[in-house]
Amino acid sequence: MNITASILSVFGEAYLVGGALRDAVLKRPFKDIDLAVPPSADFRAKAARLARKLDAACFPLDEENQVYRLTGRKAPRAQIDIMPFVGGALKPDLERRDFTVNAMALKLTKALEFKTDRKTGGFTLRADKAAIIDPCGGLKDLAAKKIKAVSAGIFTEDPVRLMRAFRIAAALDFDIAPAVLKAVRKQAPLIKKPAQERVREELMRLFESPESSRWLALMHKHGLLTALFPDLAAQETCAVGYYGAGGVLKHTLLVVERIDHLFENLPAYLPDYKKVEEFLAAPRTLKFAALLHDIAKPPKAAMVKGRLRFFGHEEYGAIMAEKVMEDLRFSRDDIRLVSRIIGTHLRPGNLAANETISDRAMFRFFRTLGEYTVPLLALSWADHASYVSAQQLSKMRKRLQHPPGPLPAGGLPYNSPKKTLRYMQVLNLLFRVYVKKNMKLRSARLIDGNDIIKTLKLQEGPRIGELLEKVHLLQFEGKIKTREQALKAVKGMK
Repeated sequence: MNITASILSVFGEAYLVGGALRDAVLKRPFKDIDLAVPPSADFRAKAARLARKLDAACFPLDEENQVYRLTGRKAPRAQIDIMPFVGGALKPDLERRDFTVNAMALKLTKALEFKTDRKTGGFTLRADKAAIIDPCGGLKDLAAKKIKAVSAGIFTEDPVRLMRAFRIAAALDFDIAPAVLKAVRKQAPLIKKPAQERVREELMRLFESPESSRWLALMHKHGLLTALFPDLAAQETCAVGYYGAGGVLKHTLLVVERIDHLFENLPAYLPDYKKVEEFLAAPRTLKFAALLHDIAKPPKAAMVKGRLRFFGHEEYGAIMAEKVMEDLRFSRDDIRLVSRIIGTHLRPGNLAANETISDRAMFRFFRTLGEYTVPLLALSWADHASYVSAQQLSKMRKRLQHPPGPLPAGGLPYNSPKKTLRYMQVLNLLFRVYVKKNMKLRSARLIDGNDIIKTLKLQEGPRIGELLEKVHLLQFEGKIKTREQALKAVKGMK
């Protein structure tokens, strides 16, 4: 399908603008096509006509400003956002945009064609720099790898741009100009004003960066992180004696850094990573969980027998995280995932504290966590890995695959690399066993309570549940695989 020809047949004159043009200049594939066109009385009808030509759905993103989105129904699923020039002409339209690298335009001609990028499923376009309309110096800033504001008022006009500055810089690995960072610090509180789903989307796209923790740290340095998440502000002065300067917040950002590291090095840390991946949640969702995993440590901090403790912070953290995610308009599935693994993030460590890790203990762990098992293990991996340096983690990488040995008499030294190694060996064991047993498929029971009642002629009661768990444990251990074997095992439990 020739997208350019279809656009020109409807609108006659159209310009590629925004991130699509920026990425085209950088020779990067892009998924969304942003178009600006001359205003017209029948603009809405034209947008609908273009949608029919492209076999796309068409709906308004902003009816007041006549912004329409077209989403293709068939591959390649082109997503086109189209709107008339703001201010009635192209130049004022570009001058009211956010950053100079987004304030360029390229007039579409029949010679320009969007090609599908097979690797990403997005599009590529060969953009002639000489033909680019660039009133704000975007090409120069692209070459310098700088994020600069088009004007001083970009954040007051649309506070979502506060997040977008960091998201774009993270995606391109660009520097944010000092003047922009100064403006962010001054106007960070505005981040609560726009529709929070827009803020959420910018944040989650930032988490797609392999160095998301670095950008979160920069956001914090300039006041945006705690403006967005006020509950994190108290972390900075909590448990400074334990975590050092920066307190719990320092630990939080380090956990995000470790989960960044894990996802960039899955084959090195999880030899069966291809099998593990099918059970993992989206990396950006797990990074968000890492950011909030200790959100309740400050309100739960208390001195107990001369030691700072945080009893109940995981359960209370799940409640706090749920409220944060509701405010940001996350989906119910994402809220359940994040709140569940935050609320149980100490369980793997509690299991690892046992002298030996029995099949029964692993079975109960998997049964309790169900589909959240592997996402929880990934969060716990990052949490424990944060207690050793990057160099120590690299040195112990191969030993992480070794089976965890029995605990020595008296246990392991508190907060030591040896303890971290042992705990992470347990986590790797849980990863391997969960995948090997393929708990997603094995979780289906071979028999139910009625089968036990009928076979053993028992009355309903707690005993039925106890027998079902024994059968399920046998199934987990691979000792029974069929319904007939399960019924035979029940008969032996009289």
